[in-house]
Amino acid sequence: MACLQADPNQTDRLSILPDELLITVLSFLPTRMAARTSVLCRRFRHLWEASPSVQLVGIYNSHKFIAMADRVLLHRNPSHALLTLQLELSYLRSSLPDSYVPSLLAQAHSLRLRHLTVQAPSNRLVSILPSIFSIDSLWSLSLQLSSYPLIKPYHIFPSGFTLTCLKSLSLQLYGVDSAVQLNQLLSQLCSLEDLQLETNAIDKLSLSSRTIRTLKLIIGSDAIQDIVELFLPSLESFHFQHENSEFLSGMCRIHGQVPLLKNAVIRLYNLHAEDVGAVMKLLSFISHVEQLTLRLKESVDEKYPIPILLEPGKDVPNFPNLKHLIVGLCFHVHNFQAVIMMLHNGTALESLKLVHEIPKFTGLAKGRNRKDWGSRLPRNADGNYRYAYFRNLHLGEHKKEFMKLLGMKCSS
Repeated sequence: MACLQADPNQTDRLSILPDELLITVLSFLPTRMAARTSVLCRRFRHLWEASPSVQLVGIYNSHKFIAMADRVLLHRNPSHALLTLQLELSYLRSSLPDSYVPSLLAQAHSLRLRHLTVQAPSNRLVSILPSIFSIDSLWSLSLQLSSYPLIKPYHIFPSGFTLTCLKSLSLQLYGVDSAVQLNQLLSQLCSLEDLQLETNAIDKLSLSSRTIRTLKLIIGSDAIQDIVELFLPSLESFHFQHENSEFLSGMCRIHGQVPLLKNAVIRLYNLHAEDVGAVMKLLSFISHVEQLTLRLKESVDEKYPIPILLEPGKDVPNFPNLKHLIVGLCFHVHNFQAVIMMLHNGTALESLKLVHEIPKFTGLAKGRNRKDWGSRLPRNADGNYRYAYFRNLHLGEHKKEFMKLLGMKCSS
């Protein structure tokens, strides 16, 4: 039966599309929105139930959640593949039967699920983790777990599972003291290549894996750990973000072995004078990279510019292999001098982008002198001092403006 048309003289283009293509289009919609297409016509009544992407969001009462889940998952036709499943259980207004979510996961397991995302309160998520880690067909897994007070380590991840196909793992662990079990977890994931970890664990964080190639590590604003150990011999890309609290001094120290690291993104916020040494050690740790992005911000508590990239009495780390560099920070006199020293040592540099981050002068930062925090970048082609961009520096004719930058004198 053709779908209803506003004008009978117009061609009904939806009706001539094959079911497979319509199901693919519906898979890009949230399940609740895709379900609304069932009122269009008889043909669309059940198409949305065959979508390979299912999103079950618990923003309504448990009866409606169960009705939706039964229809789209538990009673699903086995011939309809299930590739992606997203469960959001944090906002359910009433509780589900204890066995219900495990039954959903068991059904997803039978359908050879590939990608799973689960967001749930700590007590519910911990209880279903054995069911999650039994889905041996998973390619990617994302878990968002928060708990206050802390959950003890032996209550987090199960053991004895075989996720041999899992290549991507994303963990958001807030208020969860899980550092002890993280390495045990990683040791059982023999195919894992991509790890994203967001945590505020209160003890030393140690990560060890021979297969991980990409790591994104975000340390929460209220974390107080002192040391991060990385023993990742296959790591090629490292994204590190540290949101240090205003009330803590000293950034965590990173050390370990990452011999194949080529690309690094470093984002550090609320830096104090006490953090300079840790920043230098971090840059020394990744000094063999080929691509580097730095985003650094001083704390608003600092009334006067501090040399975030230049530890007194020591040289700026040398980057002998660096080809592409992006630096975003406040280019006051101290930071500008440090970047100039870094560029003098970057003999392999091919492209450079400098972005002046305008500091705050209100709130806790009130009282700063704008002249002290001004940009020292050369005026670019747009006539401002906010950014400088140089490309093809390995070619002689493109080095003129770059050499002008290196020749600039720093004045207070």
